[in-house]
Amino acid sequence: MYLWKRENGFTFQQRIPISFESQFGKSPIRVNLGPLSAASARKRAIILSGAAMQLMDDAQMTRETLIHSLRALNDELQTLSKRHYPLGLRATMARQEAKELEADGDHDAARYFREKAIKLAGEKASVEDFKQRLQTIVDALSKDSIAWEAERNTFETVVRTLGSMGAQAQSPQPIQQVEPIQLQSLEHRDERAVTPATKLSVAGRIVLKSRRDALDTGEVKKASRYEERLESTLQAFLDIVGDHSISYYLPLHLQDFATALGQVPANRSKFPIFKGLSLKQVVEKNERLPKGERYRHLAETTIKSHVHEIKMIWSKATASVKDAANFDNYNVTMPKAASASIDREALPAASINKWLADAARPELMKKPHKAWLPLLGYLTGMRLSEIVFLQSKDLVIIDGNEVFDLRLPLIIGGEKVPRPLKTKTSVRIVALHPLLRECGFIDFMKRQRGRDGFVFPRYHSAEDPADAAQKQQGNWMKALGIHVTQRQVFHSLRHNAKSWFRIHAGDTVADRQCGHAAKTVGAAYGFKSLEPEEVEKLMAMPHPRNIDFTPFINLCADR
Repeated sequence: MYLWKRENGFTFQQRIPISFESQFGKSPIRVNLGPLSAASARKRAIILSGAAMQLMDDAQMTRETLIHSLRALNDELQTLSKRHYPLGLRATMARQEAKELEADGDHDAARYFREKAIKLAGEKASVEDFKQRLQTIVDALSKDSIAWEAERNTFETVVRTLGSMGAQAQSPQPIQQVEPIQLQSLEHRDERAVTPATKLSVAGRIVLKSRRDALDTGEVKKASRYEERLESTLQAFLDIVGDHSISYYLPLHLQDFATALGQVPANRSKFPIFKGLSLKQVVEKNERLPKGERYRHLAETTIKSHVHEIKMIWSKATASVKDAANFDNYNVTMPKAASASIDREALPAASINKWLADAARPELMKKPHKAWLPLLGYLTGMRLSEIVFLQSKDLVIIDGNEVFDLRLPLIIGGEKVPRPLKTKTSVRIVALHPLLRECGFIDFMKRQRGRDGFVFPRYHSAEDPADAAQKQQGNWMKALGIHVTQRQVFHSLRHNAKSWFRIHAGDTVADRQCGHAAKTVGAAYGFKSLEPEEVEKLMAMPHPRNIDFTPFINLCADR
């Protein structure tokens, strides 16, 4: 679409898309818009361009009819504003004439002018409504959509240029012929195109939407935690650095982002004191608290993850933008204010024995959804999120060995649902050590007839079953005095199990049992799931050293 100024007003030009050249020819279509302001000419051009593209879709349309239709539409638009004021004036005059006739007693004539006034007022309202709808279309095309947001700067430049050309027309100096001004080739432009003028909020969300679409399975479900994290990371960057055009940002802004995150409290969304506050307000409120009451800052590993995610979003958003800043090779210095990273540790034998002894108490076994979890976590190495989604049907026999088959989908309401697993390598077979049968868990699992077949249905009344289980187990560990924040938690049992597997079955088998990715290309070769020989090797392992399972074994024997 092109628009330029001549002595007799503006001229609109629409090039013919290649796909329509056989129907309409290669020569562009031109329509003289007449004397208009720069802003009006721009609006008129947008409307005509949209109409032209719609008319071209008609297989019966000819070039002559297309040009005639566009000129007729322009004439209608031209007369639209001219009709508005006279209609109002004529309606007012008709009402006045009706009043005078009524005063003279000529009620029939007065009725005629009353009806005429009503008709003219209706026409005026229709014109006003049509003008308003046209303005809404123009506003939507030029301001609100992502497609036009990317080119807003271009349009603003064009309007300024057209305005200066209008000023030249009023001066006594002769007007020079000017080159056509290209606004935008609408028919060949992807609405997701990003330019240096595009704001990061727009470009970033295009990337995130594209990612969601790629992962969409067509099922109605809430966004994954990682998707929510990406959204919150982008929003945090915009809050800290600001929402600007792509051309504004420098690699140094990554450092600004990381430095600011170093003062952000960890898990801030869980604390009522920070509810409803912006990121900046959260930091300020936390710093105003007495030193001993301040909430712990984000850890270095968390900040590194946020920086990595912004780099990923930026790289994809600016892939087609020439001269955009390169974030990939910029190394961020971790802020001193950040909390030191905490490595999870395996639980000491004394803590595990205390936990298992408490779990095997008859009173606690009345809450099987709580009592069985630590035993199951230790002997299988499964994640808590994998345990709470176990269904009775997942206990299967493969080559004569009882295993959990996490390759199977969940069955909920009679329909197959993808199992929520963390990684691709989490899709696996889990070998079951004989201790699970000796302690009574296998028999317990076979007896379960819970809602939708879940072994631990109590957790599934919560919106996030895994989170509900995590909180319950964490509170239990705190009550027993075996919890160390972020260091010794339920997930620590996975560390204990991995060490046990590694010692007696080797790294490769331990990785496959726990669903960890292979460390080398060579280790990734072979079958993805445990082979029967590997299952048997895990089942034949000696009991973990210094761990006392007798509370469960004795409880099972008493039944």
